[in-house]
Amino acid sequence: MKNKSQKNFFYFPKSDRRAVVALGCIAVFCIGVLMVMDVLRGQMSGSSDTVGENGLDEINATVDQIFSPSDFEPHVFDPNTVDSLTLVHFGIKPWKVKNFLHYRAAGKQFRKAEDMGDTYGWTKEDVEILIPYVLVDGAYSRNENKGKGRDEETRWERKEKQPFPISNKFRVLTTVDVNEADSALLCRIPGIGGGISRSILRYRTRLGGFYAVSQLSEIDLLSPELLEWFTVSPSPQLKKISLNTASFQVLNSHPYITYEQTKALLQYRRLYGNVENEEKLRSTGIFSAEDLDRLRPYLEY
Repeated sequence: MKNKSQKNFFYFPKSDRRAVVALGCIAVFCIGVLMVMDVLRGQMSGSSDTVGENGLDEINATVDQIFSPSDFEPHVFDPNTVDSLTLVHFGIKPWKVKNFLHYRAAGKQFRKAEDMGDTYGWTKEDVEILIPYVLVDGAYSRNENKGKGRDEETRWERKEKQPFPISNKFRVLTTVDVNEADSALLCRIPGIGGGISRSILRYRTRLGGFYAVSQLSEIDLLSPELLEWFTVSPSPQLKKISLNTASFQVLNSHPYITYEQTKALLQYRRLYGNVENEEKLRSTGIFSAEDLDRLRPYLEY
């Protein structure tokens, strides 16, 4: 009787047996997949640790090589052959350098410095920084003569024999009065192109003139190393600001006066009248002691 009950318990219809077999196969398959994934995960984890350590060392070495203090000095280069480290040392962002190399690898030939600005992501300021140091090899310009007549090639060959034009850049340290120099004179300073010279002239106009060479460091594109090329006369002719009559536009346009300070000063004039002297201005609390130190040469009461 007992054997019969056990037989009935383990007995399944044919359709049920098929279902049980199918479920068993699925379970075995899933277990196998999980085991394989676990093994692969372990292998990948081990290899990634190794690659990560080695890769990190390489990255650190590269970063140290690029950005560590070095004896790099700006020098003339050809954009068709320049390497990435040179561009980075000039201050070009690494991602822009990468775009430049891809652009050149695609077959672009740079025949003049301005052509570098065609690179994706490059700005006019990037090109202005490099222009004083770019010298394109004549071999690339010669490609323009392909397909032309023999006479034109002969003219190129005659031109090639001529020496490169002499640069008008200063060859030795020469101090320039920043309040008197025009754009042409500023561009003779090594490291200064048209963009930086325009920035200096615009900032000089906004200030009303420079009373100290250190004020040039307030210009974003100007490298601190260039300050040694400039001087300011002992008694510079500065454009003064009349605190009691100047308009909102005049006050707010000066680099050393903020929008809030302009509003506060005009409000004070409406309520209390003129500001007779620096002591009275200091008592208003509109300007800090540091602000007054910077503004003093430009103020008149």
